[in-house]
Amino acid sequence: MSRFESHLKKNLLNVHKNIYLSKDDENYYEKILRYHDPSSPEAHYHLGQKWEQKGAFVKAYKHYQQAMNVHSPYYFKAKKANKHLEEQINLNQTTKNGQAPAKKALPLYVKVMVFTLLFINACLLILLFLYPPFSSMISSTVKKWNTGTEVVYETEDLPYVIYFPTDTPQDEIEKSLHDKAIQLGNNVKNKNVLLYGVVTTDPKLSFQILPLKNESIQESSFVRAEFNSTLNEPVKIRFLNNDDQEASRKDPYTIQYIGANLVRTALQAYMKDKGAPPDSIEQLASDYPDNYLSFIPNEAITGSNSVADAFSGQGGWVYNPHASRVADMFYPNTHTDTLPRSPVPFSPIQVDIDKAAFSLIIKSSPYIISTKKIGIGKDDSTPEGQFPIFNRVLEPLGEHPNTFGTAALGMGDIAIHGTTDERSIQNTKSHGCIRLVNPDIEEIFDFVPKGAMVKIHDGNQDERLAPIAQSLLEQLLPDSELKTKQTTATIFSWAG
Repeated sequence: MSRFESHLKKNLLNVHKNIYLSKDDENYYEKILRYHDPSSPEAHYHLGQKWEQKGAFVKAYKHYQQAMNVHSPYYFKAKKANKHLEEQINLNQTTKNGQAPAKKALPLYVKVMVFTLLFINACLLILLFLYPPFSSMISSTVKKWNTGTEVVYETEDLPYVIYFPTDTPQDEIEKSLHDKAIQLGNNVKNKNVLLYGVVTTDPKLSFQILPLKNESIQESSFVRAEFNSTLNEPVKIRFLNNDDQEASRKDPYTIQYIGANLVRTALQAYMKDKGAPPDSIEQLASDYPDNYLSFIPNEAITGSNSVADAFSGQGGWVYNPHASRVADMFYPNTHTDTLPRSPVPFSPIQVDIDKAAFSLIIKSSPYIISTKKIGIGKDDSTPEGQFPIFNRVLEPLGEHPNTFGTAALGMGDIAIHGTTDERSIQNTKSHGCIRLVNPDIEEIFDFVPKGAMVKIHDGNQDERLAPIAQSLLEQLLPDSELKTKQTTATIFSWAG
């Protein structure tokens, strides 16, 4: 979810969750097999070369055999290397024994397997020749494949998202994915087109295809199509079993609740500062210091953050600055069986800091948005009480470089800010500020609006709250790139 990727990651390969590999690592290919793809022909081929150079011909032979198990650009290289290796082994045996080694007959089960595969391939070729539509049927009925076995090598992925209206028949979904994937794939060469299907109730988005800019959409998709015109293979269509996607369908109210109250908290602070509500809700996401929000969040059901001035049920949000209550000023523009038209209740975004537990909780009661571990001030210098967020700053400047990390939430004399000193987390090393490691402050930054109240205390609070999955929260992030400027040349003098 973070928009603050390290420059180091650009030269690394993300193989598993937070595991990144460099090709300069001498054990790079061993780690590829361990953490990323146990059947990677590229990795097996290079490991075969490695062991062959070391004289471990048996190990090299096995890796070459593995590289030949999957059709890829390394298939013929591995086959040639294996043939050379067999000749070398045979030559060594001839030298030792004075005669050429006898060839071993293939086991019966191997002969049966080879014959069966040849028979199946022959049948498929006959079907494709006699009945051409059969190839189209294959592409629309392939719905599952094992991750890591259908891989396009040495190509660039081109991800797109396609929006399907609710209750779109499955055969229409398959046909649309098949036709659109081929259309996109034929326009590019040596590119791997990935098409993610997402449900929407917004008629403006129905069957629209857009470049995928927000990776969280992958997690909310229910189907995926893959096609590469260069490989001369059918479109692969896979229907996904995504628990988070199902959860958000069954309970869209939770994400609507967080999105609405994120904006309402900022709206309430704006009215307190300016004396009146903004003419347009987009004014809440202005440049610093008026960046009450980083963005207007997506409305969960339709995935749209469009704003209307009256309710229509067409998706996005409704903003009415003339309403008497904050809850009636901003609410979802949706109407379904599971989500009534009436606005969700107003529950401001709050930050709860427990000094004793070294914990920070962002909440909109009764939900927990995020929980992070923190560092606090030495000699009990972190004050207790309630403090509003006055500043939301990216790359904040201090008297010395990197004093406040990559982001900060200012509260007057102190701030919640980032740090590179991981040893200060769950410790008392600051001069009063609350510290989070940089990735954590970056992750929570967008979910703490200006004006949110921070409560600092020393001890547990007896309150039962329900945590929300991080992948669901990512549905609130807009697809378009953020244009709000949230940096400033101001030099801050927080306690640090």
